[in-house]
Amino acid sequence: MSTTSPTENQAQTHRQRPELHVTAELGVLEAPAGAVLANGNIHVFHQFRPRANEGSRWAHQVASEVPYDWDVCDDVLTPEGDEVDVLAGSSVPLDADPSCAPEDRGAVELFFVTSTADGAPHDNAELLGNRIHHGERGQRRFTVQRALIPDLSELVDVSDDPTPADPRVRRLGPIEIDDSKYPLPGDLVTPSVIWHRDSWLMVALSLEGESDAKIVKLRSHDRQHWRVEGALELSSNANVPAGRPFAPRIITLTDDATGEQKDVLFITYVAEGSDSDEVVGYVVGKLGGAHFEVTTPWTTFDFGHDFTRPRVVQADNPVIFGLVGAHPSYEGQWANCLSSPRFLSLVDGHLYQDVVGTPRAVKGYSDRALIWTGQLDTEQGEVAVDVLDKDGQRIVRVSHSATSVTVTRGEGDSAVAQLEPTDDSSTLTIFVDGPVCEVFADGGATSLTSAIPAHRRVSKFDATVSGGAAITHSMVTVGQDLLRSRAGLDSPEAQERFMAEALVADREVAEGLVDED
Repeated sequence: MSTTSPTENQAQTHRQRPELHVTAELGVLEAPAGAVLANGNIHVFHQFRPRANEGSRWAHQVASEVPYDWDVCDDVLTPEGDEVDVLAGSSVPLDADPSCAPEDRGAVELFFVTSTADGAPHDNAELLGNRIHHGERGQRRFTVQRALIPDLSELVDVSDDPTPADPRVRRLGPIEIDDSKYPLPGDLVTPSVIWHRDSWLMVALSLEGESDAKIVKLRSHDRQHWRVEGALELSSNANVPAGRPFAPRIITLTDDATGEQKDVLFITYVAEGSDSDEVVGYVVGKLGGAHFEVTTPWTTFDFGHDFTRPRVVQADNPVIFGLVGAHPSYEGQWANCLSSPRFLSLVDGHLYQDVVGTPRAVKGYSDRALIWTGQLDTEQGEVAVDVLDKDGQRIVRVSHSATSVTVTRGEGDSAVAQLEPTDDSSTLTIFVDGPVCEVFADGGATSLTSAIPAHRRVSKFDATVSGGAAITHSMVTVGQDLLRSRAGLDSPEAQERFMAEALVADREVAEGLVDED
């Protein structure tokens, strides 16, 4: 499935653009590229293609008060010289290194990949990433490079001309790789870089041939000179899917139940029986040399239709973003946005996801977003929550039973997550923002992310129970336009009349003509 839109200009706008999710301001968002937490703000970088015939670049957005109120900043990386595309990688705060110099605190480095023609000169238009089949190398070479942002807090404005990259972002050139211990068969792509114990760690894909790849591990003390330690070897109990890996990401987390520090490795694979759908999962364990000793085998991270290729922020409270839809297309569903930021915790070897501040964001920063939260008793029977359009027609159904959560789009297009048995009551959160539906069950132990038709406006939820199930508590939060609509204030005239009546009422209260109680 191609990443190219049917029209030459990919900058057309869907009727229902997400309000609280990161989207490309222009063109197609192709992948999350990196993210950093700094001074209470979340900075997100993403790879996007402004138009079908232009190279990919890195955009920059920042959220301050809540992680959904996104401000667009200047782009940070654009193709230069003979570069075709600037592709996703990683972003690291320099003060992650305990020995960071005082003058470097607040600085961030970007690890990115550039593509160029391999060998004889080519028409660069034919080498654009959206012209080459997903997962294939094509006639391209790839180079991992670095760039420096001396002070990330200064990159929060937008210049008059958004075309060039922000001049305060300084390119440092390609990294240097020593592969004498483990010769690399091909170029490196999708680098994931973190401070790990006593040095900088990189996991990346080493391309082999036209379409194969292996995960490799590298170490560095200065982020410029890297030594390849070998192909990453997972212990025999890892139980990862067969096939070529994509987008490896690694973080370290302390298990809240055991107090042990663990390494968590995320990997994306093509879903079984599919040519294009992808599945993201993780393994938990301990990285030593090039060997990863697994203690929690492969576990699917998100069971929905459209979550892939995440980027993870290594921090005291790590945050993960995924791409909603791996292959953007304008023919059907909206696919070019990022998931909501999800704060991660590790408990008994399993990840839990928390969407902090979502109800506040829906109420204060959106017009038409909605969120439904409920506490359920599903020991018997089932709770079903329908997402309805303005005509009362169902767009999506979310079903929760004792053993599973199911998201069904249209007529029978279902994604299912099996649940672990629990003695506690179940919880369910459904967050809908335009064409994105994110479902979280049982305290964030399970998530399902799906794109929904962009041409149908979501209006409300309708919850029902069957077979002895019960909803013990529920709450709905809606955006400001939906709130006004429910109050009968759909038109500007009705809103103006309401404001005038409110002013008269306030004046009468102030003059003592009406008792405020």
